[in-house]
Amino acid sequence: MKNFMTFFISFFLVSNCCAQDNCNCDQALKQLIQKVETEYPGFNEKTKDKPVYNNYKENLLIKARNTHDSACIELLRAYKEFFKDGHISIFQVETGQNAQQNKKQSNKVTISPEEFQKRILNTTDPMEGIWRYAVYKVGIVKLNNEYQGFIIEADTAYWKVDEIKFRLFENGKANYYLRDHSLSEETYELVDGWILYFNSSKYIKEWPKPNLSENEIKSKIYEIEGCYFKKVSEKTALLCLSSFEHNYVERIKKLLADNRKAIESSENLIIDIRNNPGGTYDAYEGLFPYILTNNVRGLGMEFLVTQTLIDGIQDWYDDEEGKKKAKEWINIFKGKMGEFVNTDTTDIYINEVKLAERSPKQVVILANRRTASSGEAFLLDARQSKKVKVLGTPTYGALDYGTASFFNFGCKNYKLMMPTWRSMRLPDYPIDNIGIQPDIYLDKSVKDWIRFAVNYLENK
Repeated sequence: MKNFMTFFISFFLVSNCCAQDNCNCDQALKQLIQKVETEYPGFNEKTKDKPVYNNYKENLLIKARNTHDSACIELLRAYKEFFKDGHISIFQVETGQNAQQNKKQSNKVTISPEEFQKRILNTTDPMEGIWRYAVYKVGIVKLNNEYQGFIIEADTAYWKVDEIKFRLFENGKANYYLRDHSLSEETYELVDGWILYFNSSKYIKEWPKPNLSENEIKSKIYEIEGCYFKKVSEKTALLCLSSFEHNYVERIKKLLADNRKAIESSENLIIDIRNNPGGTYDAYEGLFPYILTNNVRGLGMEFLVTQTLIDGIQDWYDDEEGKKKAKEWINIFKGKMGEFVNTDTTDIYINEVKLAERSPKQVVILANRRTASSGEAFLLDARQSKKVKVLGTPTYGALDYGTASFFNFGCKNYKLMMPTWRSMRLPDYPIDNIGIQPDIYLDKSVKDWIRFAVNYLENK
């Protein structure tokens, strides 16, 4: 069951279907609508009130006739927002003449690599230098009375070298450009001269290097990034896991291995997954021996069979065993176009876990509105344990539809990302836009959630 969950929570496929042309706004919206209405697994569930949906759609179609191409991306996003599904995204892609035209107006830094290198070797400004967050490696330089953070390395599907990732202003405000280059107006703070905080990200200074040992830097970074373990009292330990994304998998495994004895000997364990956006089952499976009291029971998912799914399924695996599995699934899907199909032999799965010989007697998991996706999947499994309680607020609610995948919809200048399956919990147990409810709700008067959890666990 482990491989089953790993794949379906975390992997993306890329459709082999090729888009043909650049589209004007009217054409793009019509083709986007057609794609969503025929291939989004949640379409029927999310549009039960057809008059409301049709009215919303028709108003956008009217607007699209007079919307310039440069403003069309926002109108397309307005359409996808109707579905309130965090796994649906639409991106603008520069192609052909648009790319050449926009290249002259591109949001790029004006300093050359040679000038930048010379500058940071001699700078006394703590903000200037080379910084890193996740896949982003950026340079920061002060130009025209603002700090410009520009790409040195990043995911090349979304960013190019020298493009500006953010602008920092003297009043603590920032213009931060998201993965799709849309603008997010945020605040920033420089801490200790080498940690740059934004609303939802933290950049660490790589050069000039902080005057700390590698272990000190790593320990501080782990704490800043919310991935650390520590004892908070004689009886209670805290494990903070701010992400289950792939780049955290090995870090979490090492964290559990390094602190195994401390976890096993703790009477109580607090697991803090507030603001955890999800990722992969692999990131949290190592926790189960310490927090479960029994096997975990769950429901599977059903794929909406489309030509896009069949065309892209070959790209899911790069090993022989995986390719064999892909062929088996293609055979299952044949003749079932437009139907929902479960590729497993049963609707229900049992995840058998070998429990640790020694483990905490009580476990509290802290979750909030920004706990999402496989962060929520972790909660669904963990709360089946007789010794686990969830404290906090309802979670984000993004777990009914999954395996977000790229879909071409006939327009080279746009790319759509959409789920390919729906959970078999539906329609009886929806989570999207509802979230998972905590066992104990923490209202706004609770300022220190960890202290509250310690008191809850230790005071009889």
